[in-house]
Amino acid sequence: MATSYASSVLNYCVEEDIENFLLLDIDSSFSTQVQTWIASAEKWINNYCGYTTASGFLRESISNEIVPGRVDADLNLVVFPRKIPLVSVSALALIKGTSSVTLSLTSGSSNRYNIPTTADYIYYPEAELSISGASIISSFAEMKGQRFFCQTSYIAGYNPLPADVHLATVNIVADYVMRHANKEGLQSITQGRVSKTWYQRKGGESDFVQDAKILLAPYRMGAHWA
Repeated sequence: MATSYASSVLNYCVEEDIENFLLLDIDSSFSTQVQTWIASAEKWINNYCGYTTASGFLRESISNEIVPGRVDADLNLVVFPRKIPLVSVSALALIKGTSSVTLSLTSGSSNRYNIPTTADYIYYPEAELSISGASIISSFAEMKGQRFFCQTSYIAGYNPLPADVHLATVNIVADYVMRHANKEGLQSITQGRVSKTWYQRKGGESDFVQDAKILLAPYRMGAHWA
């Protein structure tokens, strides 16, 4: 077996994973190209699922992100940061025009905000409203129906990488490898009783790509990307 390399951008998979998946040995002289394909597959997967930060699916500390905020029907603040799953929040402020209001996130040893089990938004109850310093508002009701933004610092992402995201990456890289091996662009080849097919399903995509999309579907939907 060829040496495993962990020099791709995010290390979603390594060369040995591709070899084991395809049941073949990759010549060591081709390892640099495989690493390029792994990095490309990582970018494809991140874009497909809406993970746009530098660490992709992996856990990351994000500072001062600005996203639209809203007040729900029960007058509670609801904020949807761009990266999920959320782990914790370290700062949260309301911004309207040139004015801003910093919210207090803790009360004693407890958090004033909540992160639901879906870990895809921040919920700050009206009853917990506490503001640091002088404020231009006294309740979330004053923001109801208005356009405003929230500036938040938080930690989000996966640690470790989910197994199905890893397998999806392997599938995408396997597609690159097999397309490279099939330079003639053949859809299938038969020799005696043995038949090999590259395009088995509708749409012109290989099984590798379609399997990757199936594996990634929950993450794409969870990130509100579909």
